[in-house]
Amino acid sequence: MNPTRDILLREQAAFLARPPETLRQCRGRELYETLAGLGLTHAHFFRALGTTLEDYCAAEFGADLSRITVDRFFQSDPAARWLFPEIVRGAVLEGVRTRPRHPELILRDEPVSGAAVDLPRVVEDADEEELRAVAEGAAIPESAIRYGDRVFRLQKLGRSLIASYEAVRRMSVDMLRVHLRRMGERLGLDLDARLAALLAQGHPEYPDTAPQVLHTATPGAFTYDDLLAAYAQLRLGNGFTPTHLVCDTATLCALMALEPLRNPMVSDFERTGRWPAPLGVTLVPISGHPADCFTLLDARHAAVKLTEQDVLVENEKLISRQWERVCVTVVTDFAIAYEKARVVMSSAAP
Repeated sequence: MNPTRDILLREQAAFLARPPETLRQCRGRELYETLAGLGLTHAHFFRALGTTLEDYCAAEFGADLSRITVDRFFQSDPAARWLFPEIVRGAVLEGVRTRPRHPELILRDEPVSGAAVDLPRVVEDADEEELRAVAEGAAIPESAIRYGDRVFRLQKLGRSLIASYEAVRRMSVDMLRVHLRRMGERLGLDLDARLAALLAQGHPEYPDTAPQVLHTATPGAFTYDDLLAAYAQLRLGNGFTPTHLVCDTATLCALMALEPLRNPMVSDFERTGRWPAPLGVTLVPISGHPADCFTLLDARHAAVKLTEQDVLVENEKLISRQWERVCVTVVTDFAIAYEKARVVMSSAAP
């Protein structure tokens, strides 16, 4: 274990394990700087207290976030301004984590320590891995985990909130959080589009990450038989279990027009608005997916999210009420883990 990280974890645990009455004595700037020094957020602090942001503000500052304006919040208590960055970050993070679909399409969100990530991968070979009788002293079939042949460079992604303090000071804190949640949703939807493109096309720098592409029986049209062919290839040909089908809006409409998916015995979309699940697979429409094709994947194996920096807000500007441009950024991206864990069915002519 990393000794420095081990020490930090012990310090974090010791701080959060303090009695609630002791924790509450730490507030304002002292709390802000203590949490920053320990690599913690106010969300960790609230969980240790067994409270929420709303209840904490009501108890400490007498501020009802559903009613109070931004200006009145800053005036409610000298310590309040040091909590405002958490209000902003929490709202944005809620949007990033609730609206987008990419969290269900990846095997995990892997924390990494740098913007250049050397991702180990398993290279599968049916001939080498076939189970067979092994004579005494003979070689045993192998699966190789290879390291060092793919370096993924993460990008800084972000959105800016452009508004003067005068524009937001009379707005209720709750209404501001609505706008911030939407800002987080848009950031998350951008990540959806990046993942959809990667699944359908592979990483541009590494051609071996491209998916297996199948073609519809009739160019320019999708049929239920094409769904079956993709399912059979991924399940039987590649040995993965199909869990999700990703496509763009036009392909979604083409699939939804197929009679088996319109059958009320299979789908209750017209009554509930829930997408049907063809062949038991979750349908995930993403506008950033390439046109005229769909990707069928095993979300437990196909791709991984690599994150160096989670949602970051320019705190100092918020504390001093400088609202001309407040940036929310993340340093993250996606990488293919198992190339054969997805197939693409294209309606374009071969």
